[in-house]
Amino acid sequence: MNEYKIILLRVFSICLITAIPCAILMSLYFVTSARIAEYHEIKLKRSVLDIFNIPYHTEEKQFLGFSQLKIDKKDIRKVFNKNITRKNTSDIYIPKLSATLPKMDKTGKEVFLYYKGGSLDGIGFITTKLGYGFNKAADISLFICVGSDLETIKGIEVLDHTETPGLGGRMTEDTFKRQFVGKKLKPRLSLVRGRETVGPNEVHAITGASYTSKGIEKIINESMDTFWQEMEERR
Repeated sequence: MNEYKIILLRVFSICLITAIPCAILMSLYFVTSARIAEYHEIKLKRSVLDIFNIPYHTEEKQFLGFSQLKIDKKDIRKVFNKNITRKNTSDIYIPKLSATLPKMDKTGKEVFLYYKGGSLDGIGFITTKLGYGFNKAADISLFICVGSDLETIKGIEVLDHTETPGLGGRMTEDTFKRQFVGKKLKPRLSLVRGRETVGPNEVHAITGASYTSKGIEKIINESMDTFWQEMEERR
């Protein structure tokens, strides 16, 4: 009987030990999930507006001698909803690609369109694939935006990643991302190493982060191939 009580006591102790941290983690999740979701929402909308050079309200705050840029989340949502159209690739119509709008199944990816002066100025979409650097088990999420010709890059933005800080993590730096603006995606985008960029489709790779650079190159090219295929099917 004593052995039976000891076994029950040990089982209860193990359950209690595992239940407490689980309860703490669940509580933290419920407390922070809404804020995390809002953070990703605002980051995406800011990225879209920044790529299209659409202004929104910001305010520079001073704290202990340090400058901090404060954004107006309400204004970002308002400006985004006013200027950006969200559709599915099966629902959009671009005259340059097709003279008619055929019926299609509601498949394909969500896209973000910006019309300027009544004409399509650009179209963007989110793509997410596994990383290639330090953490190959985690995703890299990019927002890719192209012009109305669907071949010229308007800009890219890194929405999420877990690449090595100081190496692959440098993909978030403006100096790296600005290289993509105006580059051509056909026949394919190429990230070059050890030499100057020559062609209109070449971008400098991240120094010391070969795997991450190859990953970004592959993600963009594969995502654009899928995007073009979806658009081509509408003809």
